[in-house]
Amino acid sequence: MEKSLKLSLSLILICCLSCNIEYLSKEQREKRAEFKWGEFLDAHGYRQGSPANMKALEEILKLNPNQCDAIRELSIPYLKRGMPEEWKSIYDRAVECDAALWQPWRGYLYLYFYRDYEKAIADFNASDSLTPNHIDSPQGHSVDYWRGHAYLGAKDYDNSIRYYQKHIAHVTAEWGEDWLEPDAFLNLGIAFYEKKAFDKVSEQLDKALHHYQEKSADTKYYYALLEQEKGNHDRALIWVGAAIEDFLQGNSKKRPYNEEIRQVYLEQLIELEKELKKPHQKAGFVN
Repeated sequence: MEKSLKLSLSLILICCLSCNIEYLSKEQREKRAEFKWGEFLDAHGYRQGSPANMKALEEILKLNPNQCDAIRELSIPYLKRGMPEEWKSIYDRAVECDAALWQPWRGYLYLYFYRDYEKAIADFNASDSLTPNHIDSPQGHSVDYWRGHAYLGAKDYDNSIRYYQKHIAHVTAEWGEDWLEPDAFLNLGIAFYEKKAFDKVSEQLDKALHHYQEKSADTKYYYALLEQEKGNHDRALIWVGAAIEDFLQGNSKKRPYNEEIRQVYLEQLIELEKELKKPHQKAGFVN
């Protein structure tokens, strides 16, 4: 009974939103479309991706086809449900509608949902031309930070290092090092490690671990790899053991919907620990 009542009320709200649209003048349509649609949807409990949410967005776009934010919002359920063709056709309309706002965001989505590094970088680069006097920050981080991620994923370590350093320098100069995401230091250290610039890795891992408040399975994993590379198996074992402990306590990089860039898994940590123990077992150091 309660569910039926809620459904009825939702349908009434949608009907109220769209009623008599065909009788409104162009001026009246545009005026009605000026309300803050996001607040309207939130206020009425229309969860993102729900039928009521998507129906309301469609009705809003009937009132104002150029409501760029609503176009973008309509695309997101298709993204999260793994329907790329539907997502892209709608999201591209949002970019056409407001490229300065939504093109760098599309780059972020290419990066994380599709691992399409080339398209992600192209969108991040476009933001430099679209907003020449402003550094765009989709999802709260600069496009330089995201370019560092994209180049790291693409295994272009020189460019990854370049953009992480640019991001770190800018944020540090503007607001101080404490405002930086620890991942910036960790991933910069990973890029140096992959480039075999081992003498530059520790400094970045030290900063990452400091800003992670000494708890980070991912950072300690790369400490272990670095010590292994130097031939220090005893120290590497200590680091990987600490990494496993942090992981089991929930102190590791992870995300909803998709995998982190260079995300570390428990299986990797256990495999490295076993590998590090082998030479010790032969030497009689481990029971």
